[in-house]
Amino acid sequence: MGSRNTSVLFFAAIALFLFQHFPPQTEATIPTELVSKVCPQSEIRSYENCVKSLMANPKSLMVTSAKAVAENALDMARRETTATSCFFAALLKRKDINPASKAALESCSSLFKQSVTFFYLDGLSGGTASLDLHYALDKATECKSELSAAHVSIKSVTDKLEEWSNFYSIASAAVYAVENPEH
Repeated sequence: MGSRNTSVLFFAAIALFLFQHFPPQTEATIPTELVSKVCPQSEIRSYENCVKSLMANPKSLMVTSAKAVAENALDMARRETTATSCFFAALLKRKDINPASKAALESCSSLFKQSVTFFYLDGLSGGTASLDLHYALDKATECKSELSAAHVSIKSVTDKLEEWSNFYSIASAAVYAVENPEH
């Protein structure tokens, strides 16, 4: 019985130590000076939404430099671009999609699939991150134009493109902060 109590106390001590030294995600924050270089530059409607988007990725809590924020933001934009590509591919498999919308949706699926490749180029290390992001934005803009021309009005598509745009904007602002540290 004595060794069981010792084990319980041992695990309780470890748990207490971990709670004291690793705050819950709601208490953890990205260093303010790093966020202040990124979020005001982004085109997201509110500073709070920018911070919330950055905080959605646990890696954000461990950043120590503007470059790390940018790399994290690029990773988040890469994942969101992949998710958007998959979203369009899944949408095309649905039976309830208007056949008149299909060509524009197929184009968007293809355009976002192409956009994913831009996020796997040299990026920050190769000095091409802002150019890579602009190529991805060009593809998203082309998708929006095709949807508009085809009169496609699907709320989930609009929401997904808005979500992608938010991640793009954060990544773009973060890359700008790294590539133009004097501003």
